[in-house]
Amino acid sequence: MKRNLISVLILALCVVNLILNAVLLFVCMPSATKTNRLIKEIASVLSLDLELEKKQDEIVQVDLQNVAYYNIEPQVVNLKDDGSGKGHFVQVGIDLSLDKSKKDYKKLEPVLPEAEGVIYDEVRNIIQVYTYDQVSDPELQEQIKRDILKRLQEKFQTQCIYSVSFSKFTTQ
Repeated sequence: MKRNLISVLILALCVVNLILNAVLLFVCMPSATKTNRLIKEIASVLSLDLELEKKQDEIVQVDLQNVAYYNIEPQVVNLKDDGSGKGHFVQVGIDLSLDKSKKDYKKLEPVLPEAEGVIYDEVRNIIQVYTYDQVSDPELQEQIKRDILKRLQEKFQTQCIYSVSFSKFTTQ
């Protein structure tokens, strides 16, 4: 009799367990699928952002015959105050690499000598938000170059400018 009672008790517990699992499945699955869908959407957006950054960071290959350079003389840019009480600055010279095979190169070439002040102003606006320690970091210098390139491409509405480099970058 004890064995039958224990068997009935185990069977009842198994049935209760099965019912609770079914309830749990129907209660949790909709929210789990919604959460999974949200995570997939976020991952796809992040993936798109990463792919966009990779495309922007890719080195543009231009035939050497189609390359023109434009040099802007070094200028002094005051850096953001780092709290040390000392004023820091950077002397920066810019070299723009131009692709002569682009359609808008003929329009941009005569404008550049007249637009040196505008170019310098864009460079200054980007660099002056950094402190002395920040601009001393080589990785951040590469980021500054990318920011300058992007800003100049937007300013002149051209893809003709494909690279920016520093001809001089002296900090003090």
